[in-house]
Amino acid sequence: MGWGSLCGQLFRQVNQNVIRAILMRCVLPGTVPLLVFSACSHRSDDRAKSSSTAPLRGNHVLVESSAAQFYEARVISEEASRLRVQAVPSGDTAFVQVADTYRLPAISAHIAPNSLAICNLDREHWVGCKIAAVTANGATVNDINQNSYQLPSSQIVSPNALTELNLKRLFEKASEQREFEHDMTKAGSPRLVPGWQPTPGKSVIAKVDNKWWLSAIVAEKRGKLRIKFAGTDRVLDVLHSEVAPEPPYPMEVSQKSKIALIRPASAAQAWQPVRLISVDALEALVEDLARGRRTVPVRDVCPLESPSQ
Repeated sequence: MGWGSLCGQLFRQVNQNVIRAILMRCVLPGTVPLLVFSACSHRSDDRAKSSSTAPLRGNHVLVESSAAQFYEARVISEEASRLRVQAVPSGDTAFVQVADTYRLPAISAHIAPNSLAICNLDREHWVGCKIAAVTANGATVNDINQNSYQLPSSQIVSPNALTELNLKRLFEKASEQREFEHDMTKAGSPRLVPGWQPTPGKSVIAKVDNKWWLSAIVAEKRGKLRIKFAGTDRVLDVLHSEVAPEPPYPMEVSQKSKIALIRPASAAQAWQPVRLISVDALEALVEDLARGRRTVPVRDVCPLESPSQ
């Protein structure tokens, strides 16, 4: 037998072994081989059906442009795993990932009380929402500001797992914001410092338009204090009760407070409220929603009274 015939025989034997292995992996014992190709064909069909659910040109979609932020758009073209879309109604175009889109009209498969969803509140305005109650034709939903809406199922989209996590964090932040604002309403004016008197020439923080601003006392006239705002030429007359000493405050005074005002980056800005976690002779540990917990010098902290104290 020549080398050519031997190679041909080996090639045919290898091919037969490969085919036999494929059949053994795909077919249960006793089944007809024809069913193998039918089953494989069904798997291909399933993949085709799955891919066919992806948005196509001309479809309307809901796009999650960033975490828990949404806009409605129309698909202009398709490119593998991404789409070119045109926002409604602005007309702006962008490329987005297919995984970041939802087909419209909405199909809500998991509407249940306390579940999170994406809701169409007004025309193309889509926001994160929480299901308060399920109704015959839809649901009663609440937005992050706890406003309530009655919506049909067509205006409620069930989120995927990643969007659901984004919505959960969105509602957690909104809850934290309400709690923080509630705590701030409990705060009173800056604490009194024993022996301190507002006299011309002293640097103070003054309450104007319900905010506190760094100022200097220019003069005292007719029972009021004339102040000049730091960083500006603005001059205003205020009551004695509307000024407080510029920090630092004595440590024993600051340690009685749970809420404080903190010095802003610019002298011309209003002082911002924070939670006062702890304070020592040099530093204070404070917390707010924008920057979380951090330490600041005590000269930047103005402790506030609370109504119960």
